[in-house]
Amino acid sequence: MELIATVALKPGMELGEDVTDHKGHVILKKNTILDRNYIEKLSVHNIICVNIKEPEDYVENYFDKVKKSKSFQKFEELYFENFTAYKVSVEFLVYNKTPINNEDLLTLINNITKPLEQSKITILDMLSVLRTDDKDFLYAHGLNVALICDYTASWFSLTEEEKNTLILCGFYYDIGKFSIPESIIRKQGKLTDAEFLKIKTHPLLGFSMLSKFSNIEDDIKLATLMHHERCDGEGYPQKITEEKINKFAKIISILDAYEAMTSYRSYREPLCPFKVIEILSKDGYGKYDTNYYLSFMKRIVEEYIGKEVMLNNGTVCKVVLINSHDLSRPMVLSENGQYIDLSKEKSLYIDRLT
Repeated sequence: MELIATVALKPGMELGEDVTDHKGHVILKKNTILDRNYIEKLSVHNIICVNIKEPEDYVENYFDKVKKSKSFQKFEELYFENFTAYKVSVEFLVYNKTPINNEDLLTLINNITKPLEQSKITILDMLSVLRTDDKDFLYAHGLNVALICDYTASWFSLTEEEKNTLILCGFYYDIGKFSIPESIIRKQGKLTDAEFLKIKTHPLLGFSMLSKFSNIEDDIKLATLMHHERCDGEGYPQKITEEKINKFAKIISILDAYEAMTSYRSYREPLCPFKVIEILSKDGYGKYDTNYYLSFMKRIVEEYIGKEVMLNNGTVCKVVLINSHDLSRPMVLSENGQYIDLSKEKSLYIDRLT
């Protein structure tokens, strides 16, 4: 919806919300198609502005609404304006061993995010519906994770300097995959044992590549080497445990998993954020750093308080309260005014955003 001044209203526009006077009396109901008489009625009641439906408000699926929004159209434009320069820089690094100017990478993030600071739609949701060419998968992956690092850095209580380091980790950490055969990287089916062993070499390959550049700080190199290590010692390549894993690697490992599940793929739609939280809750305990892991999941759920969702039984609800002990199952309020605690109603779950 867009808030529009009454003096700028035109016949044919549709109200996105009920319009009430100062006493709470409804003047015009939601979904009213405005004509000259209705517009005059609003003026008589001294209504200064109203919420008008935009194209995305006529789409049922939440992610389709995101795609139709003005914010996403602007984001998509900014993303691809900066993508080519980033791709060229990576190619020079990988194939010509020419270092990238890190300030240029940070400026690139700012170029994309600064014009969208007032957007009601988050970068996370816009990245979920962004489509890039399959052949550019690795380049897009690095840029996408760097954008997620920028958006979530404050969730991990990082300083401004540490935030910049985290963003640069996002750009660099998977650079070793450029040394893996493309047929393996882009394979959609299950990898063979030999292919998986090959994939597992990419942290070492990336670390080796970055070690040659003095302009890349040690934390970035270590995040590249350790982003697949797990706190329980079951990761790779070194099978080290929590106390030995670099802190930026711990954060990147979480954001890497999140990006993989929520980004658009040609063979599937992005997963519902509550499904992602459910998966991370089941699979991540003990593997990820507890403080970073819990902070991330809690903040992700908070992003959707007030948003409408559909339950698996078709009931449309609004998310109203987080259940701290079961983050994927918040308290919701149905359209008929019924509060449903999904942590207790185990037969129900959030199927999708609406």
